[in-house]
Amino acid sequence: MKQTFLLLMLLAASTLNAQHKLTIVVDGMEQSKGTLFVAVYDSENFMKKPMYGTLAKVDKEEIKIVLDSIVSGNYAVSIFHDENDNGKLDTGVYGIPVEKTGSSNNAKAIYGPPKFDDCKFTIEDDTVIYITLTSYELPR
Repeated sequence: MKQTFLLLMLLAASTLNAQHKLTIVVDGMEQSKGTLFVAVYDSENFMKKPMYGTLAKVDKEEIKIVLDSIVSGNYAVSIFHDENDNGKLDTGVYGIPVEKTGSSNNAKAIYGPPKFDDCKFTIEDDTVIYITLTSYELPR
């Protein structure tokens, strides 16, 4: 009985220690207005359902976003700048974004969103990543 209790306590302590802070530094905004939509995905739910997410008001050229209690693992971040604050990513011809977007590792979107493996990074401790928002460009 004591061994079971001790094992449960150790598992609980290791779970608490497995939560980290993710700091995302975002630049590339041309306008100091609007909102950043930030989503953190695992591989199974990439570009479908974020594991973590937040919104950040854009009021300067570089924004620092801090997410607490991130469990250790592999993740990818996707961000878009909702410049006109209409609550969605505006798209043009063929669904191509007309507002700036960005991904972890500054992975490029070619014929659709970047792949998880191109955006993937590992969180094992407090982590800082840098993302520069860009406009989508058609491949030549």
